[in-house]
This record gives sequence, structure tokens and C-alpha cells, in this order.
Amino acid sequence: MNINQKTRIAVAGIGGIGGYIGGMLAHHFQHSDYVEILFISIGENQKVIDQQGLTLHSGDQTFVCIPSVNSNDPAIIGQIDALVICTKSYSTTAILKDYASCLRPNAVIITTQNTVNGEATIADFLPQGITLLEGCIFIASNIQQAGTIVHKPGPTKLFFGTNNQASKQGEELEKLFKEAGIDTTFTQNIQEILWKKFLFVSPIAMVSALTQKTFSQILENESDLNLFIQLTTELVHLAHVKQIPLDENAIKNNVELLGKFNPTVKSSFQLDLAKGHLSEIDSLLTYVIKEAESHALKLLHYEKVYQELQEKYPHIKA
Repeated sequence: MNINQKTRIAVAGIGGIGGYIGGMLAHHFQHSDYVEILFISIGENQKVIDQQGLTLHSGDQTFVCIPSVNSNDPAIIGQIDALVICTKSYSTTAILKDYASCLRPNAVIITTQNTVNGEATIADFLPQGITLLEGCIFIASNIQQAGTIVHKPGPTKLFFGTNNQASKQGEELEKLFKEAGIDTTFTQNIQEILWKKFLFVSPIAMVSALTQKTFSQILENESDLNLFIQLTTELVHLAHVKQIPLDENAIKNNVELLGKFNPTVKSSFQLDLAKGHLSEIDSLLTYVIKEAESHALKLLHYEKVYQELQEKYPHIKA
């Protein structure tokens, strides 16, 4: 980061996750002399934010968040020091292509997608000299309507980092995010954390999409909970084959985490499928099956869920 100029941080995708991260940053640094927050938004969301700012309801607090810039035009966004990508995984490469020209030399990209193969997916699209900090966030947050984000009570924690590499930029961004009130950790062990989250979000996405139930309803139904545990168990087997270190109590921890969310929480995956929208099925499900096949591993429950989802939601068929 250049100490002689403002640190310019752009947040791409002002939905549930980007609206929370970007909103907290924009609200805190609105009048800052050393940090500038920019939103990369589109459509009606962009129009409402232009007119009245982003409204962020977080617990019992409400923030009106005003970014210094709100646009999807790279020329208007200008040069940036950090790009936080909060779009769905299927949009990541498009974001990189569109805003590569905005990245200053030695800029940082932070990803927040529900995936464990993000670096491999986007490696070919990373400009030379750019530092990638893969990340994930544990959160229940949704866009209520254009310009309004609702962050629900429950576990909220942002991680980003590297695999066994120091990063001064990562440490500096961690401090800025914490200053804005975001529970943030920069780590040199990001792969393990990405898998820890994936062990939860992939199985719960599958069960919630099949049943269209809330997390608490799944927890209370023996059949649904058993499927969640079976899918988690298969993912643990895949992680072991890939030599990913996991907590020995990973399955138990998953069940306990399921009970910590607000009773009304649903997964973004089930909401997207129910609305007929594009979904992250490639990163949450297809990747799992293909990766297992590449290691001669059979995941019977994942394969069965894939068939059932295709029957329930015909629009996801290839």
C-alpha cells in the first residue's frame, strides 16, 4: 500500500456478502483521510445506492453506507489497491477481466466465494504482480431489496490469506477491516480454513435445496440431518484423500454450527435454485463429484443428491 496516497479498496458484488463487507467499510471510512471505499454494483442496486446510499441492517443496528464511488465502469472506478470479489463463483473470472486495468502494480485481490478450488479456477486471469488472497466468510446475510442488506445474528467471521507465505498487504488489510468492525483474520493457512467452511456450506446447500427448509428445520428433522451428516462424511473422506488437514471433530462441529444460526436462515444456493437463478452448483457439487472421481473415490450420497436436484430443478441440467 502506498503511504503517500489513499488506499483505495473496491468491493465487487454488493449482495449479501459484499453488502455487509462493503457497507461496514464504507460506513467507517466515509470521511477517512487514508482509505477510500468503492462499490462495483449494477442495475437497480446501483441506482438506489446512488440515490440514498446502501442501507445495512446488522442485528439491532442500521447503517447508511456511502461509498466514495459506486459504478460498474472501470474508467470511473479508476486505480485501486485492493479488489474484494463478493460475486458468485461463476462471475469471478468476468470481474477479473473487466477490472484488471484498475489494479495498481502490486495490488491485492481477495476472494470470498464458497469454493476450495478458486485459485486454480482464476489463476490464468490474474495480472502479473498481483497478490491473490483467497478468502471465505462465515455469515448469514442477504439482499432484502435493491439498496438494502440484512445481516442476521449468528457466526460472522472473515478469513483471507495464503498458504505458508507472509503478506504485509494481507496484514494491513486485516487491520483496516477490523477497524471497520469486521471480525477478520489474515492467515498463512487458508486452505485448511476454506475446507472447514466448504465442509459445512456444500452439504447444507445440498440438503436445504432439496428440502427447501431452513437450517433449524433441517436440524430438527432426523432424515434431513442424517443426509447432512452423510454428505459431510463423504467430504471428509475426499479431504483425507487430498491430504487436507481437518479437525478430528469436523462432523460434530458441523452439526453444532448448524444450530447457531438464526431460525429463519436459508442457504443462498437454495434461494437461487428456487428463484430459477444461476447457482454455484459447479463449485458446490459438480467439483466435489469430479474431484472424487479423479481420486477413484465414489461419493454415493453426493451423486444421488445431484440426480435428485436435477429432477427438482430441471434448469440446472447441463
